[in-house]
Amino acid sequence: MRAVVDTSVLIALGKMGYLSLLQRLFSEVLFAGSVVEEVGGGELYAEVARLVDKGLARVAKASNLELVELLSSSLGRGEAETIALAMGVAADVVLLDDLRARRAARRLGIRVMGTLGALKLLMDAGHVRESPEELCSALISQGFWVDAGLCVKVLGQG
Repeated sequence: MRAVVDTSVLIALGKMGYLSLLQRLFSEVLFAGSVVEEVGGGELYAEVARLVDKGLARVAKASNLELVELLSSSLGRGEAETIALAMGVAADVVLLDDLRARRAARRLGIRVMGTLGALKLLMDAGHVRESPEELCSALISQGFWVDAGLCVKVLGQG
């Protein structure tokens, strides 16, 4: 399965130390160039660079610039390029948290998963050992916007 990852998911999983685990779930992990630019320098940028250097992820530009521009009228540049890239590479899933971006991707026929969905897959596959409560606490403490009860419910299903 090929996955294209947006900024919010990259940041959340990166801050938790789980970004590199995505390659255990997906055969190919891609980041749009504008998403990597949004992350800027620092530790997360260095983590993306390490993943790319190891061949565990790839940074790519969306080829359909018209679609990027169209989507950019209502979404952020990173979200727009992430969705357009997912379309262009026939990704199996796009990892997005923003509600408008998720709706746009679904309208285009792209399967959508967010940070919680990715964490749930990692938990179910045995790659993450923390409890749902611990994961939700960590997400919220880093500024991720989610209702604690909903977070625990989503991650605890199963």
